[in-house]
Amino acid sequence: MLRSVLNSWTDDHDLRTAVRVALLKALFASRASLIVGAGLGIALSSVVAWYCPSPWLIGCGLLISLVGILRVVSFGLFKPGHADRHAWKWEIVYQAGAIGFAALVGMETLLTILISGDLRLHVLTAFMSTGYAAGAAGRNTGRPVLALLQLHICALPLTIAMFFDPSIPGMIVAIGNLLYIAVIADITLRTYRTVLEAYIDRQEKLRLAKVYEKLSKTDPLTGIDNRTTLKDNLDELLSQSQHRVAVLWLDLDRFKQINDTLGHGSGDVVLHTVAARLKGIIGTRGTIARFGGDEFVLVLPVTGGEEAVAIAEAVIKAINAPIDLGHMQVDVSASVGISLSDNGIEGDELLRHADVALYEAKAAGRRCVKLFDPEMERLLLQNKQIERDLKHALDNDEMAVYFQPVVCLETLRVKSFEALLRWRHPEAGNVPPSVFIPIAETTHSIKPITEWVLKQSCIEAVQWPEDMAVAVNISAVCLSDRTLPSLVATTLLTTGIPPRRLHLEITETALLADDPDIKFVLEALKGLGVSLSLDDFGTGYSSLSHLCRYRFDTIKIDRSFLANVQSQAESRAVIQAIVGLATSLDLTVVAEGIETLEQLDYVAEHGCGAGQGYYFARPMPADEVADYIDRAEREMARGAAPVIVDQTPDGQKVA
Repeated sequence: MLRSVLNSWTDDHDLRTAVRVALLKALFASRASLIVGAGLGIALSSVVAWYCPSPWLIGCGLLISLVGILRVVSFGLFKPGHADRHAWKWEIVYQAGAIGFAALVGMETLLTILISGDLRLHVLTAFMSTGYAAGAAGRNTGRPVLALLQLHICALPLTIAMFFDPSIPGMIVAIGNLLYIAVIADITLRTYRTVLEAYIDRQEKLRLAKVYEKLSKTDPLTGIDNRTTLKDNLDELLSQSQHRVAVLWLDLDRFKQINDTLGHGSGDVVLHTVAARLKGIIGTRGTIARFGGDEFVLVLPVTGGEEAVAIAEAVIKAINAPIDLGHMQVDVSASVGISLSDNGIEGDELLRHADVALYEAKAAGRRCVKLFDPEMERLLLQNKQIERDLKHALDNDEMAVYFQPVVCLETLRVKSFEALLRWRHPEAGNVPPSVFIPIAETTHSIKPITEWVLKQSCIEAVQWPEDMAVAVNISAVCLSDRTLPSLVATTLLTTGIPPRRLHLEITETALLADDPDIKFVLEALKGLGVSLSLDDFGTGYSSLSHLCRYRFDTIKIDRSFLANVQSQAESRAVIQAIVGLATSLDLTVVAEGIETLEQLDYVAEHGCGAGQGYYFARPMPADEVADYIDRAEREMARGAAPVIVDQTPDGQKVA
């Protein structure tokens, strides 16, 4: 047991040093026992010299007195801090004094027995040597070699003296003294083992406590502060700083993609590298913490918002540099939300503001910086409320599908209706789809909503003339779901509507991801026989490649081009180019946003096959569609455009 303890102790330099310092402090801490031992040694040697004034005994007594006094003085000079800085020097001082004093006490005993015939002095010196030997061994248990050396050089001379004038009582004393030495030595070693184990255990607990304390305050992967430590540092900085305090909350863009495709090891390298770069920017000016996942928070004093934004931009620039993973390099970017302290603001509130700003930054796109504004929090709380209410909107029958006609510009007949989702909130009233559709997409509520709209639209369309179709918009989220074709097929079967009468509209931005799941879904939908329309054409970034990669039947020109067709030559040029491209690809072109006769004449003149907009009709409830169709037929018979006035607010497309 002792050997294993000693081996583990000697293998750990830090622990060995700590134990050594602790034992040295313990030796010098017990001053009273040393003063008593030195005083008794001086007193007894003086008594012996008085009764037996031999030069040898007088000289030995003087040396005992000198060494004893020097030891007491050295103890007075020792300070606890000396053990940490000069442990080995003070060990030499202590050992020299201890060995010298023990040797002189043993020599005093030997000389007294050999020179003096006074039995009283023999007993006195024997008592002095054996008593001091036991005391020294006990006192120096933490140094077993020193303790055993003192024991032998102090007590063994008594046994040696007995052999100079052998006698039965003398031999008994000699043997008894040897047994006494052996027993004291055994006790010393056993005590040393216990003391050493106790010291090591104590030091190990102290070290583990420091390790656990460090782990509780730092992030184990990056080595920077964790959430708890940063909050403490933030509160301290808020209470002490003479400047405003900025909190920069950053989130790595598309980190999950790196983690999932390249493995967690590569993700860890990215996080460690980002942490190092952040420390390089902030230095000792502020504090950095990892808040879990790929989120980091920086806290530092600033003069104002401009400086905070400049630091955030420097952070983004530093993070954006390629990261070497060994086998490849990856590019990483970040979005940053910033909050600034005001009088009386608390740390938790400042962190919440930065988190809100980060939410806005991520919504605005990659490599974006947003400074907190109270309006952000109001909108966030509003969106959270919408998110909660949206989960029950369908069950509470709060949603409805409205329909807006798409008119053939050659015959002015209604050829289809586009389904537009409305949500009438019981308290907030009409909630625009532009508000709740993005929330539905991010909270995974869009799939049941799309399924409901698709079914309701087909149920209504079955009741229309057989040559009229219904168009339903498909969200980018649903478009990457491989179960969508199955959902569409089930809807066609349950409602009985022919596939040719169902048009599915895809926004051009939904195709930017170039996802293989999207290609699979679009091909499967075409296989069902439904028509595909590319909505908002011209507003994306790779329109021509989309037309080449996917098989669409219709292109819908975005309403933004038609709104400026009378005043901007650029809009007219875009419309003409789209029509020419569609004609060459044998695609139908639908112009959205027709509100005036001039706009209608222009798009009809330049080859648009169909149009949609307020000029023909506003979106209408399902129960008004039949009346609209009848009126439109009558208007067409009279040669007039099928205009209908409907004061219902305009809806937007269900995504």
